[in-house]
Amino acid sequence: MTVFTYKPFYRFIYRYGNLPVTIIILIYMLPAIVTYRYEIGQSAYLMLLSVMLIYVNKLYLRLYKILPLQIAIDDEKIVCSHFFKNDKKIILHFSDIIELKGGVFIGKSKGLMQVGGEKTTIGFFHHLTHVNIFITALLHNAPLEVYKQVDEKIKSRLER
Repeated sequence: MTVFTYKPFYRFIYRYGNLPVTIIILIYMLPAIVTYRYEIGQSAYLMLLSVMLIYVNKLYLRLYKILPLQIAIDDEKIVCSHFFKNDKKIILHFSDIIELKGGVFIGKSKGLMQVGGEKTTIGFFHHLTHVNIFITALLHNAPLEVYKQVDEKIKSRLER
């Protein structure tokens, strides 16, 4: 079984990166709330900060659900562990994969890549150690129809 993980810096960012951003946004919001005078500019400023706060935390809540910090693969399955809640473990058989999307699977060089099964979806970023080996194993073992969908997009990226 081959195990893929993230380096400690990325592990920290993917697990706790929203905390410093949230604190900074709240620091900017606090004086605006304390000195609020019902002006349009100040209301727009607070609204913008609120939207940023909601967006960042919504993004991280989504990542907490689908991003394992450790992925192990063998010839027939992917075992994902070390989610935000450490007791969670997902086993996804290669035959159960119905879609590959994001990142290299849609022709981009970076970004969140997702492996979708019938009941679960897992995600990973290109910062995963030996990510090329993982992607190759994923494409090699994925069902043929899933591979054909992704193959066209990967080839179009290589031709650019």
